Amino acid sequence: MTNLVDRDALPIAPPPRQPRRRRVRLSRRIVGLILDIDPEEHRQRIRWRRVLTKTALVGIVLALPALVSNIIFDWIPTIDGVVRSFFTWSDRNPEPVFVGLGNFQRVLVDPEFHASLGNMLFFLVAYLVLMVPTIVCSVVLFRIQNSKLQYVYRVLLCLPMVVPALVFTLTWIFILGYDFGAINNVLVDLGFERVRFLGDPELIKWTILLTGIPFVSANSALIYLGGLNSISDSVWDAAKLDGVGPIRKFFSLEFPLIIGQFKLNLMGVIGAGITVFATQLVFYNASVHHGLITPGLLMYFKAFPNTGAPDYGYAYALGLILFLLALTVSLLALKFLKSRD
Repeated sequence: MTNLVDRDALPIAPPPRQPRRRRVRLSRRIVGLILDIDPEEHRQRIRWRRVLTKTALVGIVLALPALVSNIIFDWIPTIDGVVRSFFTWSDRNPEPVFVGLGNFQRVLVDPEFHASLGNMLFFLVAYLVLMVPTIVCSVVLFRIQNSKLQYVYRVLLCLPMVVPALVFTLTWIFILGYDFGAINNVLVDLGFERVRFLGDPELIKWTILLTGIPFVSANSALIYLGGLNSISDSVWDAAKLDGVGPIRKFFSLEFPLIIGQFKLNLMGVIGAGITVFATQLVFYNASVHHGLITPGLLMYFKAFPNTGAPDYGYAYALGLILFLLALTVSLLALKFLKSRD
């Protein structure tokens, strides 16, 4: 007779004990992250002799000047700016006085800051729209089959990078000037009136955008070309066999495959659109103040005013506000693009 055993009455064996993971020092965690290994596993011990090889030491020495430069000129001023935004001082009282959120309150209730937000939004939207010509130019350049001809076009694309952007901006001032500008001289010869490209508050924003012709950024184009060149040829061969046209090829293959590069350039454009002030400063004059002032330019004028004492506390607070605004908009844009993926 078979003995029936009640399985529920049998003692349940406890689950096997997980080995206790030892705490790992921060230095080993960092090295493990760099070498893509698990520093907590005892079999994968990190040996500094293998890490600090001759090649690695040469790389560290070469990267050290850039790291030191970033610390001195980027990280330290950034931290110092955040701290100083909570203080105020003047030439008469050089000792900083803690005011808490007082500087931020002055910025947020300033009517001039409110007026500058409209101009900032104009340039931000314009810069986002003007990303399209660079993308199209990169795709057209990538589609050129002749490798020698493609190389020539790449050289021509990068050639303007040799000349500083400020030189092009100053050249446009001579072209668009009211009394001496080449375009106005041509208009007069044709029987038209002169146009105040640089003196009309309603026209100055469009004038600044006009100086960006042909609206193609060489740096961004090289990033897009790098992404397109990294795609396997089998993708393009399959698209050719399926009879994919040039328009559908762009929207279904080329642009989706460089969305990572697009996100990178998008963050740069958003940051530039929110903090922009350099080009506006070159074109600035009192007659176009209300049509040209941006938060970045306002921050510059508060720190380096033409007349009166500088308001460093206001400038530091406005700079921090612009940083947080650019960071927030960039994160929202990346989250939106991720959801679309």
